[in-house]
Amino acid sequence: MKTALRVILVLLMLACMLVLVPSGAIVAQAEIVEIPLDAAGGMPPLEEGYLSLREYRDPSISVVIETGRYEDTNYMTARITLANASQLRSALSSKSYLSPVADKPTRIAERVKAVFAINGDFYGENYGRGVMIRQGKQYRAFKANTYYRHERAVGNWDILMLDEQGDMHILKAAEKADVEDFLARHTVVNSFNFGPGLIIDGEPQTGYKNMNDAADIPAQRMAFCQTGPLEYLCVYSEGPQDEPDKNGLTLQQMTDLLVQLGGIQNAYCMDGGSSAQMIFRSENAAYDKINSSTPGKAREVYDILYFVSAYVPD
Repeated sequence: MKTALRVILVLLMLACMLVLVPSGAIVAQAEIVEIPLDAAGGMPPLEEGYLSLREYRDPSISVVIETGRYEDTNYMTARITLANASQLRSALSSKSYLSPVADKPTRIAERVKAVFAINGDFYGENYGRGVMIRQGKQYRAFKANTYYRHERAVGNWDILMLDEQGDMHILKAAEKADVEDFLARHTVVNSFNFGPGLIIDGEPQTGYKNMNDAADIPAQRMAFCQTGPLEYLCVYSEGPQDEPDKNGLTLQQMTDLLVQLGGIQNAYCMDGGSSAQMIFRSENAAYDKINSSTPGKAREVYDILYFVSAYVPD
């Protein structure tokens, strides 16, 4: 009887300890916040989070940047892991959607306290197609009109949708009915209209048509990819406007590179050429374009896709 009583007392003491002393996991979770959709940006990155000029880590986000070479072309990758979907965000260059003023992506990234950022789809030149949703606000319903004076038939463009879970969905050759059906079934936080989709639901794409994107011409490319839940990969390839390797990749070669990197569920092509930029911290702790240092090639853009910290230190 006494033995049983001792066991009960020990169990009660252990239960009290579990209630009164939070585990490390609970403490860490309490310090990671959800960033509101309409917030100006994320939490300020930690100074000690920058482990090098190519790596950042805090309890809510990790960014690891690497370089490689493929088809005689230099490329750069950034692998990002997030704690929650609110850390994957977009930002416009100016407050006016209809009369936007382009800006350097470094300045946009600094304004929103990005840990890492890439260029978006240059939406200011894309008024004639797709559906535009940014940070949960729908700016434009589906349009299939004209683009760069070329008439585009309905259903020629692939549209990227990012939902509230941070998952990528690529609507291939989307028509109005496809977009309306998707929006009726999903909560979309951000959408992009450049493309094409390079890998869709694990399937590498082929047979790219020229949609004013130099499909068959070696060029600078920027691919935004998802490798798992809240896990992303951004891939940049150098091109003719970079020094010293004036090569670049076609859309098919970019797809083949992504297949070689492996583990990609979905991959979507953002704006390329001089618009294709990766933004991270430089040696002097300023935001900098890190994918190419070619002078004069940091083009001003209308939007960025970026990743923020959600960690609030004690």
